[in-house]
Amino acid sequence: NTGGDNLWSNTANWIGNTLPTSNDDVTILNGNSITIDILSAVARSINIVPGATLTINPDARLTVSNNFSNTGTTTLNSNSSNFSALKLSTSSKQSGNITYNRYVNTVGTGEWDLIGSPVNGLTIESFVTANSGTLATGDNAGTTVYALGIWDNSTGDWSNYDENTYNVGNVSFDVGTGYQMASASGSTLAFTGTIATTDQTQSVIDNSGNGGSQWNLISNPFPSYLNGTNGADATHNFLKVNLDSGVIDGAFTAFYGWDADGTGYTPYNHTSGAVYIAPGQGFFVAAASASSADISFTEAMQTTTGGDDFVASRVANTSSQFYLKLYNSDALISDAMFYF
Repeated sequence: NTGGDNLWSNTANWIGNTLPTSNDDVTILNGNSITIDILSAVARSINIVPGATLTINPDARLTVSNNFSNTGTTTLNSNSSNFSALKLSTSSKQSGNITYNRYVNTVGTGEWDLIGSPVNGLTIESFVTANSGTLATGDNAGTTVYALGIWDNSTGDWSNYDENTYNVGNVSFDVGTGYQMASASGSTLAFTGTIATTDQTQSVIDNSGNGGSQWNLISNPFPSYLNGTNGADATHNFLKVNLDSGVIDGAFTAFYGWDADGTGYTPYNHTSGAVYIAPGQGFFVAAASASSADISFTEAMQTTTGGDDFVASRVANTSSQFYLKLYNSDALISDAMFYF
């Protein structure tokens, strides 16, 4: 840190006065704090020793082609329109926890957010405790209710954790599952745990024939972006992999993001251009089978390319389109999106 500003992009902060390449092993020493402030930070391996700190800015990215070891402090930050990313290669080994400060939309009618944990091993109790005062809460007959809940597609209902249930059995976030969630005023919530370094799966099912729903709420389980559509990557993208495997119903060739503006959900399909799924982003898919099947989140889908999440009016779309909406009085019954 001879440059004096703690920034990764400053060559004066590095031995040899050159930025690390994908062939370099990087060690951040005790007492040093380095902030990644560029989109293209790379290293062969990263070793953050006790007393050292690595921070990734909301508009910055880090790709590690070999091992990532953290016995110090690693923090990934985000804001309402930018989400930092840490991508490990398929051969990487990881040790130590990271904290992802994930922006979550505010509580309010038609607002909230769909979020999943971008880390492994985080209990609901630890999450609620770490985010006390930031996670939105309510009151139900004297019981504190948290703005953190699950979608049960066996019944088609939502339910929230409250002070009597969130720590029952030391329940952990199910990585790859989405949750409804809200911050008190539009801010970040801290997720602390390990990074997934293998392909991840999440079970989905069509329960519409049993009084439930065909729709399943899932989420990006990595602290990196995912290629969502062919426009992002023609081979390794979420929609192609899970349509080709038959897990997503072919009648709904899209995944659906919550708009958080009272209008409902937007479908994202291969005509939507390059769509990237932000770290921890939750979304709905329609299951094809009345028997459980696994949605796949592969390491090959991971990318450091991406920007905003699915909140309405914040995702760039390169196609032309219009909506046809069906109303009964003031109630929106259904809609369809037409692409050109």
